[in-house]
Amino acid sequence: MPTRHSSRLSARIPRHLKTLQPSQRKLPFSELQGDIPDEGHQEAFELLYSEINKFLKDGICKKAANSKKSLWKLKHPKEFLSFARMVARPSADGEWEKLLRSRPYRCALLSGVMMMMLEKHVFSDLLFGAGPEHAELLRMEDSSMINVEDVQSAGFRRTALRADTNRVYLEATGGVPPLFWKRVDKITAQIVTMLSPLSGALGEDAPSPASYQALHDIVALAGWLNLAIRLSPKITVFEWVQPGETYRHSHLCVGEEKTASSASYGKTRDTRSRTRVMISTAPKISRHAHAAKGYFTGTATYEVMQPHVVTYVGGYTDWDDKLEVPLQNHVSSRFPLSSMGLLSLVMNAVRLVALLSLISVLGLVVFGAWTSLPGGELMLLPIRLSFRSLKWWFNMILRHSEVNTQLKVVNTGWSWT
Repeated sequence: MPTRHSSRLSARIPRHLKTLQPSQRKLPFSELQGDIPDEGHQEAFELLYSEINKFLKDGICKKAANSKKSLWKLKHPKEFLSFARMVARPSADGEWEKLLRSRPYRCALLSGVMMMMLEKHVFSDLLFGAGPEHAELLRMEDSSMINVEDVQSAGFRRTALRADTNRVYLEATGGVPPLFWKRVDKITAQIVTMLSPLSGALGEDAPSPASYQALHDIVALAGWLNLAIRLSPKITVFEWVQPGETYRHSHLCVGEEKTASSASYGKTRDTRSRTRVMISTAPKISRHAHAAKGYFTGTATYEVMQPHVVTYVGGYTDWDDKLEVPLQNHVSSRFPLSSMGLLSLVMNAVRLVALLSLISVLGLVVFGAWTSLPGGELMLLPIRLSFRSLKWWFNMILRHSEVNTQLKVVNTGWSWT
């Protein structure tokens, strides 16, 4: 079902997007009459992830960031920043900016953002594209079964009942939910709107018809996958690796940081280091089936997709590797928070003070010679003024470089019903 944030995004959909008429992707709806096997789910999710990456590489990740302005401090929707915060963090150097300036990092981060948006707005639906009456019926049915489920069934009775209810409904609608394509159109436009501030900053004010069609196909495939999930008695689970977590062999590493700052982290701060997750580009997806053999019951699990991650070399302990500047603080700050930005500000201040001091000295020497006054006390005046100016600049620098580490809760308005 649409959430509060989706309604806000739809209100900001540019007019030119409403005039685009992408064609409807040919999807195997007839295959949903039977149960799609685990291998079929795996192939479909791999295709979805591949198409997302191709869409990004051919579009928003194709161009380099030429502007010196911060790409994080654009007028991004709150949902974009919330998704970005949940799928990414900077490496050991604490630089948020490189995650959007570097094309590989940008592609990985936006891949995670798109996958998370599809999970929240497509995969979480009890039946994607269902009419309001059937959607309400599914919610009521789901709520009533929560109190009936026992420990042994572990949600399988509820999933099986939902699958049967959805099959009866789709038989009456010809195999396709009545609002399926309308929802695909809406979510496609919402994704474009969510990415539009970044696209505009990179020189792409509007997506091309081919790019918009590719995104429309991606959302349609995700919607079809929702139907396959909701028509099966098996339970499908999405598990995201949290940024900063220790890298494990069960993760699929799709990229790693190779900069000197990260590689030398263990030498500069600790003799021990640990590979950690910088960007989570795709979640772990698994399917659970209720299995019974004689008097024994259990769960059979099939891993549809490994969690995809980009890694960096960080601190050995979680305390050593804690994030010093949260994204919301970086976005809201008006001054550079990185060490390089602060150093640049200090150097510019010192240069300005030195220039003013030189001008003052030359001016007062000339003035002293012209008035034939003893220059002893007069020569000390510009030095005193210079030290006072330098002190004032350092106070201003320290005051504006303070980092507020108080966390702010971002309400994304997601519905978990």
